[in-house]
Amino acid sequence: MSEPNGVDVPRHHRVLAVVKAMHLLVRIGESGDGLPVADAAREAGIPLTTAYHLINTMLSEGFLTRDTSRRYMLGPKIATLVVGYERGGPPPARLAEVRRLAEETGETAYLSGWRDNQVVALATIEGSSAVRVGSAIHTELSGLEHARAAGKTMLAHLSPSDLDAYLASHELTKVTANTVTDVAVLREQLQTIRHVGYAVEEAEFTDGVGCVTAPILQGRTCVGCFTISAPIDRFHRDREVLIRAAVEAGERHSAQ
Repeated sequence: MSEPNGVDVPRHHRVLAVVKAMHLLVRIGESGDGLPVADAAREAGIPLTTAYHLINTMLSEGFLTRDTSRRYMLGPKIATLVVGYERGGPPPARLAEVRRLAEETGETAYLSGWRDNQVVALATIEGSSAVRVGSAIHTELSGLEHARAAGKTMLAHLSPSDLDAYLASHELTKVTANTVTDVAVLREQLQTIRHVGYAVEEAEFTDGVGCVTAPILQGRTCVGCFTISAPIDRFHRDREVLIRAAVEAGERHSAQ
């Protein structure tokens, strides 16, 4: 069976109880606000009794926590897994995808992720064109997610409560003349991004630069994104080609 990261695992090497527990963790994590046992079981396609035992086991081990309304959410042990994953760096297949995007389009390509409530560049490959976007442009100035295609992509896939919390704690600073600083307008853009499957940004973060970003999805969770940046004149000329390249890259690395 092919897993999200492209690893083929023979069925006889898989422990069914562990698979079911992982499915429950993913569904609970994707919910944003937690789930009751019955809802988690239904969304994971697992019998209620089985889900009850698995959830209580993960609760006792710290991988889940429970609020007063008996909704289950990811627990503190998940943070240990996240830290370990981040220390290991991006999966090699995603790094190879960034290089492929840069080579095929001739433009600068990025792999970004969501860290500490902000978007960070995890890998960058500069394009081959004589006039190109430098690799430092999208690795600086954190906290300006509203002005960046990668930032908007990640914001578009946050849970409603997480998005509300982000917008309440971050000022929409004007970076260029094109930067969106109205919360209502930004929310409309994020809804469009979720619908069409990619974000386009034209000189909102850096004058003279256009970008397209497509998400890497695992279920409903955005775990990263691919961005292609180009000087604005070439971006306008090659817009559809760049959009298609970014979207196809995101789809190749997304788990359905």
